[in-house]
Amino acid sequence: MNKHLQLKTTSKLFKDDDYETPLSALKILLPFIKDYNIIYDPFYCNGTIVEYWKELDKICINEKLDAFNRKHPEDYDIIISNIPFSIKDKCMELFFKLEKPFIILMPIDAMGTKWINKYFSKLQFIIPHTRINFEKKNQDCKKGSWFNTCFYCYGLNLEKDIIKL
Repeated sequence: MNKHLQLKTTSKLFKDDDYETPLSALKILLPFIKDYNIIYDPFYCNGTIVEYWKELDKICINEKLDAFNRKHPEDYDIIISNIPFSIKDKCMELFFKLEKPFIILMPIDAMGTKWINKYFSKLQFIIPHTRINFEKKNQDCKKGSWFNTCFYCYGLNLEKDIIKL
């Protein structure tokens, strides 16, 4: 197996789908998720997300199981996930099927893709003030990512459809 392929608990292996959200990015969401205490993240990477949410006084369900071929938990308030970017459309479809509020961290350019058109009118967006410095196991990621990201939100009833921080 190619050493650059990592599993981010999907049904397939994808190159570079194993980056995790840093604590600083989760802190951005706190003002928008005050009433949500139990978070479900169906995409397991290195498992650090559980500890990060704990530091922010939230409970996170994040198990090392295939997100697409499993029984999902029922007792949670919201889905918040940094999904595998190689299967953005498949992840969006899954989250809508789960029928819970969600926040997905994705590249901002996904807004202009053809596959997102059927969901676009149902979404709201939180755009961070800076690029996110994703974390990768056994790598020192000191620089921010080379691309801009955005939080794609559903069911949060934000004050505006686009919030630029």
